[in-house]
Parts: sequence; structure tokens; C-alpha cells
Amino acid sequence: MNFTLHEYFYKLYNKNMVMMLLPIGEFLGIYYLLLSGILPKFINDERILQFLLFAFPIVILTLLTIVHLGVRKKLTTISNEVGLGRKLDLYADVAKRKTFSIVWASLLLAAGFFLTTHEWFNFYFGAVILWSWWQWPSPRKVCDDLKLKGDERQMVITKGEAFKNISKDSD
Repeated sequence: MNFTLHEYFYKLYNKNMVMMLLPIGEFLGIYYLLLSGILPKFINDERILQFLLFAFPIVILTLLTIVHLGVRKKLTTISNEVGLGRKLDLYADVAKRKTFSIVWASLLLAAGFFLTTHEWFNFYFGAVILWSWWQWPSPRKVCDDLKLKGDERQMVITKGEAFKNISKDSD
């Protein structure tokens, strides 16, 4: 890690935000097409629609759970690494993996909404957005995920601000 904690979180937030804009933009585009009357309903059979309304959340929940469990295992390995910089470098890849899974889940829901134009896909999408809010790599979440304690935790929570005064006083 060749930059400050402020820069680290700035870059981490920007990468995650840009990735999350893709499914949000897709949902907005589908809404526009739906409201303007351009988008027809592709699936009219009620049985298929009911199956999709049941199957999509199951698939999404399974996908997100598998990724969550895999990430948790990886975070246990990362938390045993030596050095905060190394831990944060490895954490960035894990955060990207979590966000990719949320983006893929959202894109799958957008495809379901595109095919069915059913409003339940909006609720499912809202649930995935809430999931992403819960998974967002905030300093507190990073500390909890990496099981940081003491000075490392304080440094990450304050993004290095707590130790700037100490280094200025010692100069």
C-alpha cells in the first residue's frame, strides 16, 4: 500500500460505487423504456411468471450466500497476515469480489424485470441494495472483517488521523 488511509478508502469507495452504478443505471433504463411504452412484456404465461418470481430470489440468495461464506473464509486468512498495509491490500480484492457478486445479482434481477416487467423485481433489487449497504467497506466494517484491534483498529477507523498528532509532536 503506497498511499494514505484516506486515499485507500477514497479509491475503495470509488471502485465500489462505479461498479454499483451499472445495475442502477440498467434498472433506470428499463423503467424509462417501461414508462415510455417501448418495452413490451415478454413473458405472459402466468405459471412461468410465478416460477420466475420464486426462482430468482432463491438463485440470488444462494449466489450471495456462497460468496459471503467464501469471503468470510478468505477474511480469516487475511486477518492472520502480518502488517496493516498487507491486510488492506488483500482486503481490497475481497471487497471487489463482494461488490461484483452484488452487481451480478442486480443484473440478474434487471434481466428478470426486463423480461417480466413485474414490480416484485423492484423489491428484490431494493433488498440487494440493502445487502450492498450492509457489505459496504466502511472503516468500521474493514476493522470488523479483519478483526483489527488496538492501534491498527484506531488507525483504520480514523483513517490515520489519530496518529498524525503523535507524529507531529515527536518532530
